Amino acid sequence: MWSDNETSEDLFGFRIHSDLIRELILDPTVLPVTIGVFGDWGGGKSSIMQMLNDDLEARQEEDGVATLYFNGWLFEGYDDAKAALLSSILTSLRDHKRFGPKLRDTATRLLKRVDYMRGARILLSGAVAGGLAAATGGLGLAAAPAIMSAACSGAGDNALDAAKESISGVDETQADEALSDIRQFRDDFANMLKASDIKTLVVIIDDLDRCSPERIIENLEAIKLFLNVPNTAFVIGADRRIISQAVAWRYRDTLPKVDISAADGSERLVEDYLEKLIQIPYSLPRLSPSEIETYLILLFCKRHMDEGQFAQILQASEDQRLQDRHQSFAQTQVLETLGGKCSPELSKSMQIGSSIAGQITDVLQGNPRQVKRFLNAFFLRRKLADVAKLEDVSDDILVKLMLLEYAAPKLFQSIFQGMDGETGAVPILTECEALIQKGKLAEELPSEWRPYARWLAYEPYLSHVDLRNYMWVTRDRLRSTMSSAVMVPTIVRAFLKQLLSNVGDARAREELKNLQPDELDILYNLLENHVQQKPREMKAFQALITIAGGNPTYVPPFGALIERLPKSDLSPALAVTLVTISKKRTPLGACAKKIINDSGKGTTQFEKALAKANK
Repeated sequence: MWSDNETSEDLFGFRIHSDLIRELILDPTVLPVTIGVFGDWGGGKSSIMQMLNDDLEARQEEDGVATLYFNGWLFEGYDDAKAALLSSILTSLRDHKRFGPKLRDTATRLLKRVDYMRGARILLSGAVAGGLAAATGGLGLAAAPAIMSAACSGAGDNALDAAKESISGVDETQADEALSDIRQFRDDFANMLKASDIKTLVVIIDDLDRCSPERIIENLEAIKLFLNVPNTAFVIGADRRIISQAVAWRYRDTLPKVDISAADGSERLVEDYLEKLIQIPYSLPRLSPSEIETYLILLFCKRHMDEGQFAQILQASEDQRLQDRHQSFAQTQVLETLGGKCSPELSKSMQIGSSIAGQITDVLQGNPRQVKRFLNAFFLRRKLADVAKLEDVSDDILVKLMLLEYAAPKLFQSIFQGMDGETGAVPILTECEALIQKGKLAEELPSEWRPYARWLAYEPYLSHVDLRNYMWVTRDRLRSTMSSAVMVPTIVRAFLKQLLSNVGDARAREELKNLQPDELDILYNLLENHVQQKPREMKAFQALITIAGGNPTYVPPFGALIERLPKSDLSPALAVTLVTISKKRTPLGACAKKIINDSGKGTTQFEKALAKANK
């Protein structure tokens, strides 16, 4: 089994990204700068930032670099995230072993200034700290890019003047005093760094996307208007979609009022604003099949080797990567490095890794964290099969079934339900694989199987396999094994929160198309669980209807959900919505029509509303 923590050990060739970011930071002509390291949940952001932190800490003596590392989630519980961030940075500088002695007195005075500004609610006021009228009823998001542009260019006073001009309904004397405090803080912070031995201050903030939208924006605005002084660099690790969503959420009341073309409308303003907060966005690529194979091989080597042997293998893989980044470091290279000697357990594991790399890349979309979790789940089930003495369980068949279970749990469940209890055969698999082997197009498959034509084509074929033992091994739910409520992707948690909220839910439903298939499936399951606990609430049903309307594979489970819920628990509003949907010639419309036919003659409020609305 493998741990799920970030590491500075480079198993997937991402050090090149941390090296590039480091070179940007050490270029004084680029500073001050805020760099966004963007990537999907589990895509390797934290590991890259840990590598960057380690590299920069090693340079503090030679290059005068002070590096501070924070987890953005630490600031979530504070009523004023700006104050929390400023205090954390100042405290870390004051107590820094290398640079602290020259900073201690000034840092202590600035900490007192933060306490004063927090008490006076200067930091908490978006009107002063950000110059953003969404917090005061003034100018609106349309002006935010211009205001933040001044701050990004280092012209802090110009940004603050623009902020003052944007304030509506704030006493002018109070505004002048607040802005004067902020200017003084910036000047004192800049002078403190200038008088110290610090040549470059680097602040790394990871997991910012785990925070609420309000906290995300407060942290970014604090960086821009309080700390964006010469010789500073801020590195933000997050899912870009979460940050964009936070901007849209924060200024949701302003966006609909902006008088611009509807073509790209609020999306363009959100992106403009984001560009002012983060000047250099750096998006991490997903791993390719060859990189996934290398990653798998190295994970297996680490599992079966002592530290000395693995260090030798890791160095060999890095040497090969420098010569050819497109070739995988496979079993052949491992054997060459070890002089042809390899344990049977490692050899078998590497064979599995090489055979499943392409499939895993497709289904898990090159996500390192999900690859590791998938392997943990696989070996757990493999061990269960061994303990139960199920000798005919083949690794490649187990992996193939688990990939479908991960990608389409509802479809996997249909296999289990359709399996012959005497032979273990599944007729629908026989039918679909016959079409695939004949070279038929995906469009000729049953509708629910069309998105999984590539999975059907993976060898080995399952038509004539007795799947009973495999289904016994997979009685636990794979998603429960691979993740938990805490580990739900941040983008999914953000969508769930908005979809169930009283504001922003309509916009969130429009943006569901931006989710990846695995993220959408997790979200669907969470929404389904929610409506089973609170079946009279409409917001979760509206989100489920949106998902099923755009993705026919979710229509059968949606229909099954309505069927099993007690009709006495369902609201009349849902009935009216279903009648409206039933008039559309779509798979979801047909599903809604069936629900009406099956439930339109009962005596509950929901059933009566169905009958009335259907007249």
